[in-house]
Amino acid sequence: MWEALAEYARWTPSPHNVQPWQLRVRSESEADLLYVPARLLPAEDPLGRFLMVALGIFIENLAVAARARGFDVEPEYADVRALDSKAANPALFARLRLVPTPSRDDFDPELIVARRTSRAAYDGLPVPPDVFAELAAVCSAYGNNFFSSSDPELVSWVLALNRDTLFEDMTNAKTRREVGSWLRFSEREAGRKRDGFSPSCLGFPGWLLYVFFHYRGLFELPGLRQAVRRLYFRTMRGTSTIAWFVGPFEGPHDWTRSGRMLARLWLTLTREGLYLHPFGSTITNESAHEQLRARLGHDPAQGALWFVMRVGASDEPPRSARLSRESILVP
Repeated sequence: MWEALAEYARWTPSPHNVQPWQLRVRSESEADLLYVPARLLPAEDPLGRFLMVALGIFIENLAVAARARGFDVEPEYADVRALDSKAANPALFARLRLVPTPSRDDFDPELIVARRTSRAAYDGLPVPPDVFAELAAVCSAYGNNFFSSSDPELVSWVLALNRDTLFEDMTNAKTRREVGSWLRFSEREAGRKRDGFSPSCLGFPGWLLYVFFHYRGLFELPGLRQAVRRLYFRTMRGTSTIAWFVGPFEGPHDWTRSGRMLARLWLTLTREGLYLHPFGSTITNESAHEQLRARLGHDPAQGALWFVMRVGASDEPPRSARLSRESILVP
């Protein structure tokens, strides 16, 4: 059973596709979910907030696959206040237990495999209102509020903020080294390592990514920086809608629960033939986050503004490589 469930859960998305999880099977009904210190992001995510979100997605994907087989997954979380990137060995995040359940899930587990993040140009069409109603219902079930906008001025402003913040973050040497360590500069390298982002998934030529991260001074030459920014902005074409969540995001319980919510929201979009593209830098960069909160009129009394994305339809994007099931299941 755990082998079958891991085959689905290994397709779980994570920041920079770091895939920080391992499963240690204890019995037919129990397994330990571990996090791998070497696969954390201490520069960008020092507490591991968004990696705990990813671990929450992983748990929910296991549960979706289990429910199709008449079981559910019950987690018992370890007392983890922050993910420790300096730990010598993989550490316990949660004990998982399979329990029989008569109820079926709304989602076919094959949606977990079909799910993609699309960083490509979108088709410019608005997302149907009934889809937003589904997304709002998913968020509400987890104590979050769902917001969206198709106002062209606001959409353009958020796209520009995301672009500018990405390039600003790369001026920080520590962040640039961390991000660069998870970039694969050729499809062959991506296929060999089976993690990180390939050139095709990012929509940039591999040689350009390599030059940007290894010879960054060249991008200060007149005109070249602007050309790269324009090239990135071309991937945002056709974006007509942005959306964001506001809700509890104060500690590990919230972060993991938010991940389980995000898993179900992402599968809802996949079922409807739609994609999302997270704008994580606008959340983790403090200056950008403050600008975003002010522009969106965020009310802190409703909770934290913790996720912003563009939503829409595009051609089917490439799929990022994933670690094998055998490498996730450990003795």
